[in-house]
Amino acid sequence: MKKATKYILKTLVIVFLLFGFYLYKLRTLSIEFNNHRRTRCLQVNPHLINYKNSFLSFADSLQNPDKYEEGELIGFFNGYIAEMRLYLSQEAEWLKKQEEFLKRWDFNLLEPRYIKEGLGYQWKIYETYLDEAILMLQLYDSGGSLDNTDNVQDARKRQFEYREKYFDVFDRAFEQKDWRKKFIYISSPIECTDEIETIPNTSGSIDWEDNSATPSPTLKPAFFELTS
Repeated sequence: MKKATKYILKTLVIVFLLFGFYLYKLRTLSIEFNNHRRTRCLQVNPHLINYKNSFLSFADSLQNPDKYEEGELIGFFNGYIAEMRLYLSQEAEWLKKQEEFLKRWDFNLLEPRYIKEGLGYQWKIYETYLDEAILMLQLYDSGGSLDNTDNVQDARKRQFEYREKYFDVFDRAFEQKDWRKKFIYISSPIECTDEIETIPNTSGSIDWEDNSATPSPTLKPAFFELTS
C-alpha cells in the first residue's frame, strides 16, 4: 500500500513539474515573440512605411503637379528608392530570425495550432513585401530593361492570398475558447503603435491610362495577437 502511495505521489509530482514547465515555455515563447515584434516595429516597418509613403507622394505629384514645388517629384522618387534599399537589408535579417523562431522545436511542439498557423501566414505576408521590393529595385537598377512585371504581380497576388488566410485564422482563433490564452497573454510593446504597424497599400495609386485614380486604403497585416 505504501509503495502504491509513493508511486502515485511521485507520478503526481512529475505531472505537476511537466505541466509547470509547459506553462513556463508558453510564457517565454510569448516574450520572445514580443521581442521579435518590437524589433520589427523599430527597425523594419519604418523603412517599409517610408518607402511606400514616398511612392504615394510621387504618384500624387505625377497626377497633381500643381500642388507641388519644382523638384519635389524627383525628391519623392529618390526617397522611395533610398528607403527601399534600407528596408531590404532589415527585412531580410528579420525574416531570417523569425523563421528560425518558427522552426524551433519548442514553438512547434508547445504552441496551439492557431498560433503556428497565424504566425506562419504572417511571415509569408512579409516575405512577399520583400519579394516585391527586390523585384522593383531590379527593375530600377536595370534602367527599365528588365521586364519582371509578371513577377511583381505574382508577389502581390500571393500577398493578398496569405493575408486572407491570415485573417481567417485570426478570426477563428479569436472566437476559440482556450485556457492557454491566459498564459500566452503578454502586453504589446509600447513601440508597436497602430501607426507603425499599418502598412500603406500603393496598389492603384498611379493610373497609367490617365483616368482618375485614388490611392487604395491602407491595410494592416497586424501581428497575430497572442492575447486573443
